[in-house]
Amino acid sequence: MAIYAVGDIQGCLGALKSVLRRVHFDPDHDVLWCVGDLVNRGPESLETLRFLKSLGDACICVLGNHDLYLLGLAASGNIPTRNSLANVLTAPDSEALIDWLRCRPLLHHDAKLGWAMVHAGLHPDWSLKKAKKRAAEVEEKLRGKKWKKFCLKLHATRFPDREPPKGDKLRPVFSTAVLTRSRYCTSDGQFNWSVSSGDSRNRRDKAWFNFSRLAWQRDCKLIYGHWAAKGLVLDQEHVLGLDSGCVWGGSLTLAQLGTRGRYAIAVSYECKACRNPSGRRSQG
Repeated sequence: MAIYAVGDIQGCLGALKSVLRRVHFDPDHDVLWCVGDLVNRGPESLETLRFLKSLGDACICVLGNHDLYLLGLAASGNIPTRNSLANVLTAPDSEALIDWLRCRPLLHHDAKLGWAMVHAGLHPDWSLKKAKKRAAEVEEKLRGKKWKKFCLKLHATRFPDREPPKGDKLRPVFSTAVLTRSRYCTSDGQFNWSVSSGDSRNRRDKAWFNFSRLAWQRDCKLIYGHWAAKGLVLDQEHVLGLDSGCVWGGSLTLAQLGTRGRYAIAVSYECKACRNPSGRRSQG
């Protein structure tokens, strides 16, 4: 059995199938980890969801910010025109796909492998145990009867830059932002949500994984996506960044995971069919 992790797909199903063919992926024996942002911007968001759902237990996906955007659209009942997600919302199996999507986790951990996976990042003060707890709080809301209300709140609320105390109604919102939108923060856990491209101008800001003290680091090595502008991050001992900008005309990268933080880049497929007409590469 092989376990593979793939970067942000964003509706580029052709690229995904190409990398899986190159490693002879067999869902009866192998497992695919997806770092989130399964949909949006690419040409085949609907088909991507159907394909990943069809893999059953052979596919483990965490939610990304674009996946939450889709859930927000579904919660609102509005179907935007000229939107890459419109056909997902009007498909005959839309309800089943949305229900499948909202039941995906925000964090996945395999203790035997020593790997964990989130879409964007973790708080520097969160141990793995605390990160799992924060993710579970959000997952409970997304899977509950009031999921639409929570998704609408996510899209209408300004994210706190620091973690609210226990019991604060904004804590799940903050946790969602950390897990699906992290880029820059300070060593004491103040997040900068305003940077959507380029580098932060705040001298105290660093990439969320670039601090000497990270509470979760002793518990796992972490896979993430989200940050296309940084591309593949392969030079850090404790993280593996896999968003190589497929939907922006970059590549879709597939890594084979081993134990104790070992991995090998199995395939990096150039995504010519998903090139952004503007030629600009987004942060994620």
